[in-house]
Amino acid sequence: MSDGYSAIYEYYDLFTGNVDYGRRADFIDSFFRRYGRPEIVLDAGCGTGTLMSILAGKGYDMIGVDSSEEMLSLAMEKNPGQLLLCQDITELDLYGTVQGIVCMQDTLNHLSDGEEVTDAVSRMSLFLESGCLFIFDLNSAYKHREVLADNTFVYESEDAMLVWQNSTDADLRVSMTLDLFEKTGKGLYRRETGYIEEIFIGDETLNRALEKAGLELLGNYDGDTFGEVCETTQRILYITRKR
Repeated sequence: MSDGYSAIYEYYDLFTGNVDYGRRADFIDSFFRRYGRPEIVLDAGCGTGTLMSILAGKGYDMIGVDSSEEMLSLAMEKNPGQLLLCQDITELDLYGTVQGIVCMQDTLNHLSDGEEVTDAVSRMSLFLESGCLFIFDLNSAYKHREVLADNTFVYESEDAMLVWQNSTDADLRVSMTLDLFEKTGKGLYRRETGYIEEIFIGDETLNRALEKAGLELLGNYDGDTFGEVCETTQRILYITRKR
């Protein structure tokens, strides 16, 4: 039994193959260029480092931070020469400031409550230079209520199968049980079970966190289509700037 990402980290990229990281990187890059192209960008909650690698390929000097040593071990392979730190984003501690921050793939939803969200946003803003962008995404209420909810998802590959079971409470907190079945030979499987929780972050909690961190909201977008947010938007992408 382990935390969710320790259980599935070797298969994370395989099971998230539907995520269009290239398109997200292009969208982020367009905003960075519009408001003053940063030299150093922090990827907070970088995971296996896919987005970080694409942004590095666009010429950004990247810093990756994640609390999972296992995920960072994969990020190291994709990001030679880039700085990677194993830290909790609520206690972020960098060696200097950055001119841009991204925090994607519902990283903030993985925190335990609104207080931790405020702590994490404030901590990241502390290392962000004035006038620079902090770009992040959050799961929508629709995604927690209608998509994740009390549903079960199954992902299969040639070598493994992931069974992802959810339960959701009245506050739209989703508790996830991840069972990974990995082939070991002779028709046998190794089972690894991990647990993840994601909270719903409403406007009141978000606005309080942004205000305390000295960040102004410039706009929000559907995080998958990059168009306007609508009733069925699952991921909302926020563009903020430090005052």
